[in-house]
Amino acid sequence: MRAALHPCVPCKGRYLSTGLFLAVLVWSAGGCKDNRITVGEMKQIEAHLAQRDPVAVDPAQLALTDMHPYRIRPGDVLAVRMVGLQQDRYAMTPLQVRVYADGKISLPVVGNVQVGGLELGAAEQAIIAAHVPSVVKDMSVYIELTGPEATTVFVTGAVNQPGILALRQNERNVIYAVALSGGFTPASSGRIKVTRIRPERGEIHLDLYDPNDLRRALLGPPLEPGDIVDVEAAEASVIYVTGVLNAPAPLMIPPRTELSLLRVLAASGGLTDFIGPNEATLRRRLANGDFVQVKLDLAKIQLGEAEDIALRAGDILEVPHTVDSRLRQWFAENIRVGPFGVTAIYDPVSDYRARILRNDRNDESVFRRTLLNTFGVGLSDLLVPLPVAPVAP
Repeated sequence: MRAALHPCVPCKGRYLSTGLFLAVLVWSAGGCKDNRITVGEMKQIEAHLAQRDPVAVDPAQLALTDMHPYRIRPGDVLAVRMVGLQQDRYAMTPLQVRVYADGKISLPVVGNVQVGGLELGAAEQAIIAAHVPSVVKDMSVYIELTGPEATTVFVTGAVNQPGILALRQNERNVIYAVALSGGFTPASSGRIKVTRIRPERGEIHLDLYDPNDLRRALLGPPLEPGDIVDVEAAEASVIYVTGVLNAPAPLMIPPRTELSLLRVLAASGGLTDFIGPNEATLRRRLANGDFVQVKLDLAKIQLGEAEDIALRAGDILEVPHTVDSRLRQWFAENIRVGPFGVTAIYDPVSDYRARILRNDRNDESVFRRTLLNTFGVGLSDLLVPLPVAPVAP
């Protein structure tokens, strides 16, 4: 049979060299420490980082939300309608007045009335008290805010309608500024930088997708005329895929979305058929800025025996070669099994000599490739037996 082995002295030396390199290969593969963590350990770390005490929100402290009625301030324009001031007690007297800097308005009969800082209902009672009973016995008053004094800010970045925006007194926070600018665009990251017109107040950085930062935005100091609200655009939402796949390439996904591992593999053309690696490495940046490396069991995930982990933007998925996949690739590329025996189609010695002639000894991977190719020399000699001299009849 052709599978018979016919060693000679030089071949024994070659087999000895091959065995030595194989031992070094096995030792290096088993001696390197695997710093990867499991999927469960990564989830525990992420759960720990997500555990933060929420910012306490007292409704009484929310000075700039529609939870509080509007208070009249200097510069506001009020539409005042009074009934009972004329001889016809049902006749209406309409007026339009502006609030002075001292918080007062001027009325035709009673003169100045203090309304600054009052809610609209309280201002109506103040006008009635100024007329009853010194002017009339009874009257009713209705006040409408027609021209509120606005705070002008500049909203820029990833919003639908950037530009100069006028905010009412109870709207002077970043939430109203973003909402009245048309809201976030799909390219927005949700992060906001507020640059104050007064440098001593400093900058404010918020992420409105973070509940705690949303609470801080409600509790924060009001915006002032000239403040700049900059909505940052999100970075490219990309999952980076590399390794032994049919079409490894960066995968674009919508912002703030996730993609399962199996879908990522399918979008990358699937695993190389004749190699079939059983594990992969996920590299992820955590919320605290640290990088972790996670070991993924591809075989169990594909069989449904392990959880299909969700990948997010910025993740790096590497499906590397292993000793097993290297051997499978070498066999697939260099060994042909036919009906009449086994044939090697690769001459590793010639390839190694060609590399020496090309002076690529400084290549970082030359030792690794030499190790594999030297191992291949002995393997090919084992599979392809030496020719046997014909026996004389």
